[in-house]
Amino acid sequence: MIITRETDYAIRILRALEGKDVSSIREISDTEYIPLQFAYKIAKKLDHAGCIEIIRGPHGGCRLVKDLHAVTLFEIIQITDRENMVTSCMNEDFYCMYREVNEGCIMHTSLCQVQSHITKYLKTLTIHDLIFLKKGRKRKKITV
Repeated sequence: MIITRETDYAIRILRALEGKDVSSIREISDTEYIPLQFAYKIAKKLDHAGCIEIIRGPHGGCRLVKDLHAVTLFEIIQITDRENMVTSCMNEDFYCMYREVNEGCIMHTSLCQVQSHITKYLKTLTIHDLIFLKKGRKRKKITV
C-alpha cells in the first residue's frame, strides 16, 4: 500500500479547505499545486464520500464537511484508490497459479500479516495529525 499521487492530492485538498468557508477548485488547485483536472476528479470523490461538499453556482466552490480529526489516512486511501493492498496478490480478483498449484503460499500469508499491521497503523493517523504535526512532537506508539 503506497500513498499515490491521488491520495496526496486528496490530502492537499482537505488541507486547503481547513479553516475556510468556501474555496473554488481553481483556488485549491493553484495554492496546492494540483493539476486542475485532477482537483475536480478528486473533489468529486471526496464529496461522494462525505468529506467535503461541492456547492454549485456563481458563489460556489467546496467546503469541508467532516472534521479532520475524524478522517484517517486509511479512509482517504480507500476513497482515492480502489486497490490499496501491499501487493496485488491480496486483491480478491487476483489469480495466483502458484497458490492454486501449491495449495497455499507462505509469502502470501506473510504479506497478509504485513498488510494487517500497515492497515492498523494507517487507521490511527488522522488527516489533522498529518497536516498539523509539528516538528519535535512525538506520535504515540502503537503496538501491532
